Amino acid sequence: MVLVSGIGYSNMSDLSFGRVLYGEMAEMSWPEHVHVEDLNFGPVMIYQWLEEFPVKFDRVVLVSAANRGRAPGTLEVYAWDGVLPDEAGIQACIGEAVTGVLSLENLLIVCKHFGVLPDDVTIIEIEPQNEDYGLEFSPVVAAKKGEAIELVKAEVSKAKRG
Repeated sequence: MVLVSGIGYSNMSDLSFGRVLYGEMAEMSWPEHVHVEDLNFGPVMIYQWLEEFPVKFDRVVLVSAANRGRAPGTLEVYAWDGVLPDEAGIQACIGEAVTGVLSLENLLIVCKHFGVLPDDVTIIEIEPQNEDYGLEFSPVVAAKKGEAIELVKAEVSKAKRG
């Protein structure tokens, strides 16, 4: 089974990319081996949800936005390396998670630390142009919505059925 979601805050312009795409993906038809879920709540609650969910996922595909110094609108697909920070870094992420910080990094670190993520985690990430409060994407990011969804479909199609 493949878990698909988009991560991001609401109403934060380009930083809402993952959350907005989640909404669109949730309305789409997917193969039986794909489960699209809203993971835009605290990472500790996500860890608990994953732990209790009756199906264990073989693969996770997450869409998000992050400022990593690339050209705005750059879409990057990469396998998360699963490397955790030291114990103090893990505790800092758990502390942020408990206070309601929504971030891709916190979700990955907290869920990996507690052993509920599969080894196969793919990130589809866009470089934001506008990181301010707002309801609209910048034009360069808005133009990449369709391409990002096609990248999710391509990643899902790589997964084993069943």
